[in-house]
Amino acid sequence: MKKYLLISILVMAFGSQGFAQSKTVENFSKKADGYTAFLYQSVIRMMNKDKNPDFNMLIRNLDHIRVLTTEPGAGDPKSTFKSLDKGVQAEGFEEIMTFDNKDYRCHVYELATSGNKSTWVATLYMNDAAGIIEMKGSLDVKYFRAFSSLDMDKLQELVPLEKN
Repeated sequence: MKKYLLISILVMAFGSQGFAQSKTVENFSKKADGYTAFLYQSVIRMMNKDKNPDFNMLIRNLDHIRVLTTEPGAGDPKSTFKSLDKGVQAEGFEEIMTFDNKDYRCHVYELATSGNKSTWVATLYMNDAAGIIEMKGSLDVKYFRAFSSLDMDKLQELVPLEKN
């Protein structure tokens, strides 16, 4: 589950341009009983394994990424996932990407806002949990190649993506 959650977080990081609060995310955050994490720029900066200055330029406008999930093995994750999808679609978000395999499904949505900014939200479905990811801030796409400097092992050490 860690691997797929990290992949989804990274997908959101690559595409985000802005942030406007989603009612679906807020409603889910009030009842989500699983994992909650905020990944702030300072934490992400510590994962620059190559000390690449372009990595810092890549994330300089990123404030944070928020991840919310249901309790693994509790409830009906597939139903929760469908409900989250319907909620963000009802808010006017448009689906721009889908990742789908035997272990997880992720739908990435965008809501264009004024000033050429966008809000990005992703819904997640894993075999035993569902969740949502939102991002505040943006990445500088000129430095996209520097993302290879992200130390995924350190990310897993700093932010364990499983409940104890």
